[in-house]
Amino acid sequence: MYFLRSGMIRLYKKKGDSHIELDTVHSGQVLGELAFLDGNPRSASGEALTDCELMEISGPAFQQVLAKMPEWLKMLLKTVVGRLRTASTRIRQLESASTAFDYSEKDGKRSAHYVYLSPTDVMKICTGILLVATRNGQSLGAGLEVRVGLLQRYANQIMGVPVAKITTLMDVLSDCGLMSIASEQDGTKVVLRDADHLERLITYLNEENLLEPSKRHDLTGRGFLIMSLMAKHFPKYKKDPTTGLTLINLADIRQTEMALTGKEPFRVEEFQQLVKLGYASNLTIKSNSEVFTSVNSETFMTAYQMQKVVLAINVVNEQKRATPGK
Repeated sequence: MYFLRSGMIRLYKKKGDSHIELDTVHSGQVLGELAFLDGNPRSASGEALTDCELMEISGPAFQQVLAKMPEWLKMLLKTVVGRLRTASTRIRQLESASTAFDYSEKDGKRSAHYVYLSPTDVMKICTGILLVATRNGQSLGAGLEVRVGLLQRYANQIMGVPVAKITTLMDVLSDCGLMSIASEQDGTKVVLRDADHLERLITYLNEENLLEPSKRHDLTGRGFLIMSLMAKHFPKYKKDPTTGLTLINLADIRQTEMALTGKEPFRVEEFQQLVKLGYASNLTIKSNSEVFTSVNSETFMTAYQMQKVVLAINVVNEQKRATPGK
């Protein structure tokens, strides 16, 4: 077994093609003790989250110590290990927390698949971030400071979300512009840039999670690409003061992007995803250079920001599914 002198290690259990987060071992703790003490197979795998320094405790060295112990102490160790081995209830709870159910089967039955960041995980972590930032965060020029220790207390210790998942989602939110994470001499500084935006995200995820799968606003990567290009070129187009809608020329966007990249950015038929989800109106085609759609800029940009986070989370889940131990 190993004594962790410094660093942090995540413990996970493989489940099919994916894995379930169990716990995080911090400096000053031991890992691998169950199999070491009772000789049974390992119950979990580990992965270093940071650079770690470990001290190996070999079997022969421990047996020498064990031989000098009184019989009652040996029995105590066996009892403790046995009770830990029976803590499968905890594992089942964690399996349930990492399960996404699909009720879309024709026979009405539900199917389950395992995900790294489930909708419940994401909502718990985001709620923890919002709570810590608004209740205990210092107001900075860029937003509200998030005290990582308090976040782990709420999201990890109270809500039961593993630290590895918290760290992963914070990176996702940082990549999406909702947070900033910077390493400083006195530790990591985390800032929530827009509390209102994060609250809207929690509401959106909750509403989506309550919908039937067929009614959710699922967008493909190609559909999101079109949304991102429309958001990029929004400043070029004016809002109609009467209708409140913005008329966007998709043909113009395609030609502009083709001039920049040398390849076709998207096909017009791929745009139908956005129409189906209610993000834009049907296309009005006047010529090869005039293909228009009308959108409500505020609604569209809010949907774009939500989809950006959702797609980023999906990418993480796909990566974890493809490489379960990473």
